[in-house]
Amino acid sequence: MKDVLFTPERAAIVGNTAVIADLHLGFENVLQEKGYAVPRMQLKEIKDRVKSIIEKYDIDRIVVAGDLKHEFSRNLPYEWEDVREFIESVDVELEVVRGNHDNYLAAILADYGIELKEKVKVGDYVVIHGHKEFEGEKIIMGHEHPAVKIRVRGALYTFPCYLVADSSKIVLPAFSPLMGGSDVLQGNFLSPILQKARKIEVYAVEEEVVYLGSIEDLKKVV
Repeated sequence: MKDVLFTPERAAIVGNTAVIADLHLGFENVLQEKGYAVPRMQLKEIKDRVKSIIEKYDIDRIVVAGDLKHEFSRNLPYEWEDVREFIESVDVELEVVRGNHDNYLAAILADYGIELKEKVKVGDYVVIHGHKEFEGEKIIMGHEHPAVKIRVRGALYTFPCYLVADSSKIVLPAFSPLMGGSDVLQGNFLSPILQKARKIEVYAVEEEVVYLGSIEDLKKVV
């Protein structure tokens, strides 16, 4: 887009600010409580990718567009540890927008003097999470974990993706490597913002970002 760079690292760049969403730190702890033996693995990849973004794109501010942590009902041990380690690894300004998973996150952020905000202005855009109604023309949001699933010669390939709704509402792919993504071609959007969109365009993420066209057009050929 003219004023926003979509990166293969799953961050949208506006000026010297990178916006990311849906890190879901502590997710492994939730799975372990449900009886799944899952190694603790996503924090290192998230930290490494943020560091790469800062260096590669000359970033001086990171904005998290919601769902920094995963568990709704309380702060799990991994969440306390992972959120702290993440914050301490970010050596630029960090702002955090409240997501629907971020109940009790403010207690962790308070130790670092970071306010949990409802929205953050970045250039001409307002960064929100996207789980609530919002009246605004130019927004950047998360919440959906968008992905596109394409079948080729019997194999099903899944690619995280950016969405652009009505030319000015940007939806970020989940930054967490453990979030598989929801197939946008099914059209069952969670966000009330996307539910009202007239046209949604898809930018798939692999080693680069590739424009695939509108959801309406993709449904005709996939």
